[in-house]
Amino acid sequence: MNYIEHLEKHCGKMMGHLEIEELQKEAIQLVQFQNAPFANASTVTSLGLLRNPLRFDNSAIVHQEVMLSVMQQDAESDLVELVYRLTLEALKTGHAYDLGEYLPMPDGLLSKYGFAALYVTTPFYFEESFQVHHGDAASGEPETVLPVWFVPIFASEVAYIEQYGIDEFNDMLYETEMQLLNLKRHPLVGDDEMIDESRPDRQVFVLECEITDDLFEDDIQRPLVLDGPLGKAYDISVESEERGNSVLNQAFLYDFLIHQNRFPVYATFFAFQEEAKENRSFFAQHHMSFTSHVLSRQKQTNGWLLGKRSSTTETHYFTVKIEDAKRLELILEHAYGVALMNELFMFSYSDHLAIQTEIETIYRKTRVLEDRFVYPEDSTVVIVGHDGAMLYLLSNEEHFAYDLRTDWAKRLRQQLPSDTVIRQLNGEWFADL
Repeated sequence: MNYIEHLEKHCGKMMGHLEIEELQKEAIQLVQFQNAPFANASTVTSLGLLRNPLRFDNSAIVHQEVMLSVMQQDAESDLVELVYRLTLEALKTGHAYDLGEYLPMPDGLLSKYGFAALYVTTPFYFEESFQVHHGDAASGEPETVLPVWFVPIFASEVAYIEQYGIDEFNDMLYETEMQLLNLKRHPLVGDDEMIDESRPDRQVFVLECEITDDLFEDDIQRPLVLDGPLGKAYDISVESEERGNSVLNQAFLYDFLIHQNRFPVYATFFAFQEEAKENRSFFAQHHMSFTSHVLSRQKQTNGWLLGKRSSTTETHYFTVKIEDAKRLELILEHAYGVALMNELFMFSYSDHLAIQTEIETIYRKTRVLEDRFVYPEDSTVVIVGHDGAMLYLLSNEEHFAYDLRTDWAKRLRQQLPSDTVIRQLNGEWFADL
């Protein structure tokens, strides 16, 4: 198996390649893979650098290829530029990249994300068999080739490495799951280097809620019902050192949905009628399929005769199919404001959204009291509530559903982004979980 076959075995089919004059002279190109190492991630790697022996400081010779992976599709041009510069640097200097070293982030690249350096590590998000390639002699390859993975890191993480060493930092890296691919991630450690490295930036507080009409009417306050015997919902609030807020909640919601690594997901949200044209244009621009809905509600005003004075209001909603992380990010940026206005904004893994009409018949006359959305019982629904600063999780799916036979809190923890911890569950405090 040659190195190209090794790449495609672990990364899937090559989706594109780029030949740059300075590299082409050395028979090196840059190649790209989609959905590697996870769905909706993009990986760019050099191809051909392995034919150039590189040296460590102790003069040991090694053959390497360099690579980066991210979730943000709009960062792919910076990704290509970084791999190009790293490859060219290795060619010009003959210096091998050593695990645990870090290089300053070049000016102008990934600048909006605030990273300070690129950290050298093994591609541990990939299968273990990817980390060492045994060269194909028939193709003129060296005996061993090492793919070198670069991870963007923050200044506080650089300071942590300098204070505690690479072994401690690597332990934190290896405990992450998909987090390192997200350029919008939070630092693994804070700016204060005396911080306990085991404490994450985000803490969640979880409260079980009984599913009753009052929950939807008084707590969730959304036109939603569930079709099935769901017994409990979970009220999740997110806090940090600066207390919980809607900006933090929006970031957590993105990370939570990305962590599920499950697409498509469907977003349903309120829209003012005059925004319909703008929304449709936005969906078309980003190639999103959608449906629109109108819900009606009968309002009864004071009057001496029942039904004498009443009015009907209509509310407008869109349901958008989100097929990847980039579109999820766009929808959150475009529509999260409706949650800040205490209007409906929710996500579901089911596209079987129906509308239930509640009617009333008086003196042989039938009228609509209220329309509500209905989700099937086997769906997971995440609703943003309370000025955009809280989430409600409703699900009968096994990995979310409450089960007395197992440690439910630890199972729920596995469904949360790796930089969060459950600090409180139904009033019980956890030192760490």
